[in-house]
Amino acid sequence: MIVWPAHDPAKVRPLPASTTASKARPTASHTYHSDSLEALNDQDGPENSCDHSIPRFTWWDHKGSGEWVQYDFKKEQQVSGVEVYWFDDTGRGQCRVPRSWRAMYRAGDEWKEVANASGYGVAKDRYNRVTFDTIRTRALRIEVQLQPEFSGGILEWRVKN
Repeated sequence: MIVWPAHDPAKVRPLPASTTASKARPTASHTYHSDSLEALNDQDGPENSCDHSIPRFTWWDHKGSGEWVQYDFKKEQQVSGVEVYWFDDTGRGQCRVPRSWRAMYRAGDEWKEVANASGYGVAKDRYNRVTFDTIRTRALRIEVQLQPEFSGGILEWRVKN
């Protein structure tokens, strides 16, 4: 048996418990080659919206376009909200929080917008939470409208049951 102790105990972190999001398979309308779809649900919380120390997902180099990210679940899930931590590298790059976004779910073969959404925030440096009427689905999607002249991205996307 081999034990590998950490050199700095302050940097030791237990593995997070699995979540609905962490078990989902992420896909997107576009992924920049040096970014990661897995950043969406890796449970690696950012320090701020411009955190370059953790993996990120962006739609770079698409600017001002309509884009999406999606979670596919192995089995039907009950969902009542999502939280999104937007990537925004103002002063360093060309990604900004989106102009707008909405949550969608797959019902059969079609996509439907969630009902009674509490509001879609685009604040930097925090999770933007939206709650909605509980749905049951095998796929969840976030559709975004990027700001004109800018791209955008996500550091973490959580699903609330």
